[in-house]
Amino acid sequence: MTKIVFVSEGFITKQDIEERNIPKMLEEFDEYGYEFFFTEDLAAVNGVGGNMREANLKLEKEGPNWVEYSSEFLDSIKEADIIIMHYSGAGKQFFEAAENLKLLCVMRSGVENVDMEAAKEHGVTVCASPGRAAEPVADFTVTLMLALMRKLPKTNMGGTGKWKEAVMGTEGMMKNSTVSLLGFGVIAQKVALRLKGFGCDIISYDPWADKNIAEEMGVELVDTIEELFKRADFLSVHARLTEENHGLIDERLLSIMKPTAYLVNTARAGLIDEKALIHALKNKVIAGAGIDVFLSEPLPEGHPFLTLDNVITTPHVAGSGGDFIIRSIESPINEIRHYFKGESYSYKMNK
Repeated sequence: MTKIVFVSEGFITKQDIEERNIPKMLEEFDEYGYEFFFTEDLAAVNGVGGNMREANLKLEKEGPNWVEYSSEFLDSIKEADIIIMHYSGAGKQFFEAAENLKLLCVMRSGVENVDMEAAKEHGVTVCASPGRAAEPVADFTVTLMLALMRKLPKTNMGGTGKWKEAVMGTEGMMKNSTVSLLGFGVIAQKVALRLKGFGCDIISYDPWADKNIAEEMGVELVDTIEELFKRADFLSVHARLTEENHGLIDERLLSIMKPTAYLVNTARAGLIDEKALIHALKNKVIAGAGIDVFLSEPLPEGHPFLTLDNVITTPHVAGSGGDFIIRSIESPINEIRHYFKGESYSYKMNK
């Protein structure tokens, strides 16, 4: 009998799972024989004083091995064959406790909260859910572009109690603009699909991009990251954060952008040298930016991103559209389907 365990970090409750009929979704696996259990892991959250966002940021920056699990939680995963988890940390102690574990499904696009070396040592396959927030993030990315181009924060009259006189000729237009996509994965492709209707020229830099998909979508793949930045009217970030590309967008790349260009980041804060971006915004090296992800969340009072008038700053909400639990469970269920059928996994993250 295969034991499937859903691990909650407290953000998703047992009631959430039941209200969305997730146990019923698993009934397609009845013929294989399985048991479904729910367990809760509050170790990471409790380790930072109960703040969910802070726990997630610490897991992304430091990995999961600082997490001190309760003995009750470790006992609850001891016999699990398959584990579905969200923002919990899966460190060395986690894998040592889960003696029977074969498949770990992470309900998020990356696996920063998983010790991948420990997973390899214990023979555990780790799968992510890279497309789970693709639709709302793509929507939000285009929203930021439009808001920046049309200067909505400056021209918005709501809450001011007075009429503002518009300055003609200061707003841009999406048609014929060049949108540069740093990365051409699932989300970037959905952004490109939305932008085609505006009449934009879309280019992308991604050494691992599928050239056939790019050609079908009319997206030009450029050979260098420098060309991507030089040609951009909008530079939108859609890369996965790795040790190699941390701080990739630095003073040098920002300096070769057009002074009329905008930068949008709905991906990972660590991809950008924050000090370099602030300098570029203050000195009008670029026209502005739309930022949804930050090195420190929440931003401290007085942070430049909260004071500069050429930045749209949002509190990490790009992926919040729709029912994120339903969106997030689709990929794990698909991977479990592959597991039982002995098929290749869709989003296996192990090297």
